[in-house]
Amino acid sequence: MIPVPLFSTTFLLVLAASSLAVLGLLLWLLVLGFSRSARQWWGRHRLVSWSLLVVLLLMSFPQAYLVYVWHVVSEEQQQEEAARHPTLSEPARIRGLDLPAGTRLTLPSSHELQDAEEAEFPAPTQILGIAALAVRFSTTWDDQAPAGSSVELPVYELRVAQLVEVDGWRCNAEKTVNLAVRAGSQRELRGCLLAPGNRVAGLEIPPGSDLMRYTTRYGDGLRDANVWRIDVHAPLQLGPLPLSGVTLLLDRERQLFGFESANLARDFTLGEMSYPAGTQLRSVNRTLRDRFPGAWLFTPVNGKAAQRADGETIAEGMTVVQQPDGRIEATLPNGEAGVFVFDTFEVSPDS
Repeated sequence: MIPVPLFSTTFLLVLAASSLAVLGLLLWLLVLGFSRSARQWWGRHRLVSWSLLVVLLLMSFPQAYLVYVWHVVSEEQQQEEAARHPTLSEPARIRGLDLPAGTRLTLPSSHELQDAEEAEFPAPTQILGIAALAVRFSTTWDDQAPAGSSVELPVYELRVAQLVEVDGWRCNAEKTVNLAVRAGSQRELRGCLLAPGNRVAGLEIPPGSDLMRYTTRYGDGLRDANVWRIDVHAPLQLGPLPLSGVTLLLDRERQLFGFESANLARDFTLGEMSYPAGTQLRSVNRTLRDRFPGAWLFTPVNGKAAQRADGETIAEGMTVVQQPDGRIEATLPNGEAGVFVFDTFEVSPDS
């Protein structure tokens, strides 16, 4: 494909000359309006004056036409914007919700009310039992659907003014609270930014963590028992483990099913193994779960090595499978352990 400039040099030169002609025409008319001598000169040189006026008018045409086109396009855009953002003059039921009069909608290009993308309310409005300032409509795949099937659920992304409690979770108002609706009008929290006061699995979850409903599914149709995923953005002490950047996986009863994507926040010793800060860590994955149930996987990264009490080093590229009581189950290459090494960042929280 050969690149073509949007405006050619010739066009730009013509436009510049036309702009100067417009400026000259305006100045001339201004002088004629305020100067008697200029009007007298016009009267004495009518042929030259009218000829010059015609030339300036012709030269001004490209610029004037461009201004006209911009004006037309601007009006069309304003009309399109108004058509896409109507305000309800009376209550209406849209996308399964009862919306009050005064609601400002955002519509797609089809301008169909029932295809509204977003609704902003004139005052806090109860949406699925939550006082909301606005709602955005979307869909998500049902991760609880039978294997091999694809089921979409309607999702309502609510913008709220203050902390709200939904399905036992305390959600902050800094991000949207996402709700899905199943058949039979069953409300289901899909995700939110967690506020202070959430305690699950014996852990006080740091505020600002991201909560989402998530079930790990595999290509062979199997799925894990986790139902919730919490991305923790602050240091977290998980039992004896000082972690940073950890993702917690919880089951339906909100008990800890596992964790992943974590790094050791500081140097850590377990049994006869000593690990440097930054070591990648996760609970045992599907690859090793049957062989070593309940184990943790320690993976040295960034050129740092783990050290055994007898002086043996475990270098980058290897993973140590170790039980919480310190028992070493195996030392495996990362690929055999099913471990993917990601970029790590060292964090040194207060001990």
